[in-house]
Amino acid sequence: MKIQSLSLLLSTLTAFANATIFGFNVVSLTGQQNTKLGVKYNNNEVAVLNPTVYPLYSGGVNANKIDKYKYVIVDDTGKVIEEENIERTYSEENSKINEVFNRTTKSVTIPPLPKALKSLYPMGSKKFTPFPNNEIFNIYANCNEVYEDIKNQPFKDGVRNDAISNCTISIITPTETFQSTGVIRPIGFGSRLYKKLSWIIKLDKKFMGRKAIKVRAMATDPTLMREKFNTDLYAAVGVPVQEGTYARVIINQDVWGLYYAMDSLSKNWFSAYLHGGDKAKVGTDYKLISTHPTGPYADLKYQGDDVAAYTSDVYQVDEISTQDTEAIQKDPQGKYRLVQFTKLFDEWNGKYQNDNSEAAVDALKQFLDVETTLRIMAVETLTLAEDNFWLVMSNVALYYNLEKNNYVFIPFDFDETLKGIQGDYFKENYLDDCLTWATDIPNFDHYFTNSLMRHPLIVERFKIILAKTVRDTFNHDSASSHIDGLVNLIHEDVEWNFGLIDKLQSSYTEGQVNHFTLKNFEDNVNNSPVPYDKEINVNDAPYGLKEYITLRGDKCGTFTKDVVIPASDLVVDDEPNSTISSYKVTLFLILSQFILFLFF
Repeated sequence: MKIQSLSLLLSTLTAFANATIFGFNVVSLTGQQNTKLGVKYNNNEVAVLNPTVYPLYSGGVNANKIDKYKYVIVDDTGKVIEEENIERTYSEENSKINEVFNRTTKSVTIPPLPKALKSLYPMGSKKFTPFPNNEIFNIYANCNEVYEDIKNQPFKDGVRNDAISNCTISIITPTETFQSTGVIRPIGFGSRLYKKLSWIIKLDKKFMGRKAIKVRAMATDPTLMREKFNTDLYAAVGVPVQEGTYARVIINQDVWGLYYAMDSLSKNWFSAYLHGGDKAKVGTDYKLISTHPTGPYADLKYQGDDVAAYTSDVYQVDEISTQDTEAIQKDPQGKYRLVQFTKLFDEWNGKYQNDNSEAAVDALKQFLDVETTLRIMAVETLTLAEDNFWLVMSNVALYYNLEKNNYVFIPFDFDETLKGIQGDYFKENYLDDCLTWATDIPNFDHYFTNSLMRHPLIVERFKIILAKTVRDTFNHDSASSHIDGLVNLIHEDVEWNFGLIDKLQSSYTEGQVNHFTLKNFEDNVNNSPVPYDKEINVNDAPYGLKEYITLRGDKCGTFTKDVVIPASDLVVDDEPNSTISSYKVTLFLILSQFILFLFF
């Protein structure tokens, strides 16, 4: 007996010595904290994992070997109630990643859109870099009772319910775990007509350099990528834009689905994207709000020096600069720089409206970033933006750059782009028109943009920007690989996302709903429309995304076929897709100087 006991003890110690701790980390998408996640390994053994920062579950399994495994959902007794469809292969690399239940762990490569034009701005800083383009975040908010009121009543008596709910917010990326207190509230007006709401999250601690993140619902888009593509297009032409990535969003026990998580306009964003650092002097920005088709419109007409004439229902002061002491002294409410812009433009227009010389454009450049303005107009021409700057003077911010003492427009919210829907304002030949497509709006004279486009040199520059963007970026060949990369990233989440809207516990019966399908997604990414069907969907998509890009790109390519691109626009520094890289230019100059040295 003693010999047998000693042998058993030795074998046990040997097995223990040879065992390894296998680590697992997995995100739950159930929203139910009365269940847990576990890992099933070696065919039928199950280990229950522990919640760390919910919805992340982690733990280690002591075993001699684990090759294949699956994640499972277990009840309070440890009984398996659901098993994922994926069979995983264990690796040391995967053990360091926050995996997601029933989602393949993979490395996705998304080819960037080719750069058409070099940006005039830093587009980020060391402490505030763009979100990774090839990851899906997981955002969970545990909020107080105010959230239920917001969810069920995004409007109260016809007015936006902008109540704020206090929350604890967790963000789980494939490689990071973050938690902070903060608040959430719904955003937008048109977006809250839908049951799937969009939100802004404000954090008390910084996540990747930012304290504010917008999560946009994409409720009207069967491809779930038009906003993302539009954002990437702006970045490709060098326009400062709030970039983002995808995120799965859960609030309390409500699983809202796949969202587009992006930056909001904030002091941190302006500091990084327009100034390149945290120590920059940040100016004040104004959001332009137009009500179409009845008005009022944010027409940027000078109304005199009285700030009260520039009402908040049209011009919303967003971020007030505390460093702009002159402006604060003039108007503590923050509208002084807006008034000064309208005054400067009024004076310029009055003096130069019949002057076609370079002096007129140079005078405008003294206080306005004309180049970025024209790039925005070129992108909106290609995307046929129905609720943005050129068409209705909305969803755009006017930013006073305190360091440069000038103004720049910043576009945002692109849920009404890249659809090709004629709408109420476009002419019969709207898809063929790449210059005057945005001119027919009731009760709106397009004072600002018409004043710009009255000058031949400005129109000439607009055509160059449009031509360069079409030839390099906005065409089927350039866009397809980028779109295919996005499809690869989100494909496993698409059907899950579309199916969640009918499971959402909400009494917001007036909220509109689209019941898009996986087939709608796959078809509309490419060349097939999603027709209107009042019994199923409230929105349609008459063109597939690639189909629309090809069609509109070809039309505007024909319009600009004779445009000659200046040599200065052919160089995009350090960009692999540029026509002439800065490296080649530098090498050419060095060789030229060396040859001159040898022979002369």
